[in-house]
Amino acid sequence: MAVGRVRAATLVAPGRYEIREYPLPDPEPGAVLVKMALSGICGTDKHTYQGYTTQYAGSATPKTIPFPIIQGHENVGTIAAIGGSGTYTDAEGVPLRAGDRVVVGANVVCGQCYYCRHDFPYYFCERMVDYGNNMSAADPPHLFGGWSQYLYVVPGSFLVRVPDALPTEVAVLTEVMAVTVGLDRAKQFSAVPNEPFLFDDTVVVLGVGPLGMCFLMKARILGAGTIIAIDLSPYRLALAARLGADHTLDAGTTTLADRLAFIREMTRGRGADVVVECAGV
Repeated sequence: MAVGRVRAATLVAPGRYEIREYPLPDPEPGAVLVKMALSGICGTDKHTYQGYTTQYAGSATPKTIPFPIIQGHENVGTIAAIGGSGTYTDAEGVPLRAGDRVVVGANVVCGQCYYCRHDFPYYFCERMVDYGNNMSAADPPHLFGGWSQYLYVVPGSFLVRVPDALPTEVAVLTEVMAVTVGLDRAKQFSAVPNEPFLFDDTVVVLGVGPLGMCFLMKARILGAGTIIAIDLSPYRLALAARLGADHTLDAGTTTLADRLAFIREMTRGRGADVVVECAGV
């Protein structure tokens, strides 16, 4: 690959960005270089900028932000180069090649620790790395976040091929939509016959920012009967109604008692079957 320079928005400390240049790397064997198309701005990115520098606090593996970092973990782009033998497969096991559009999985697990070996969720991994969060731009090859012209994809990462018919502007929401797997998990709960999230159930979404909107749409896709959206923003509530909410409640103009009474009225006094908390409380 020709020698070149890459520009990236680099968070050097809370509240301070710099546009820095880095060398354009050749990917090592098992790695991939992706030319970025779009990268989303997550609430986590905002919190890091504001100075909240510990992630997964309270867990067995809390992580401190290693400034400077290049943020951006909701990433879509095209493969520029594949290291080593030039072979890398997507999440379906199909070989990729230069020019393919891909979404890059946000987290990379070690696959070797106790939690990985026993099929715990990814965030239990003792050596997990997160693009745009806990990989320092001070460490070569530097380009570990999507707010850059190129993203360095380390060995072991998941790449999801973007279908030709899917616009890049939609594909960039893949990581956000992936978080809604919680609703898929809810359908699997089965300690008692009616415990799982069932067809025609009532779902309440607390907070309809980008993540809450994705949960709302996913609930509709999975067969929710009634969806109730709660937020402080009239704009977001109006958008939630367009995207599938049957009822909206403005938390700024109603009391907690009002909202509880409304939900009980909608459910013959039983309450919601599923409540999704997306307000960041």
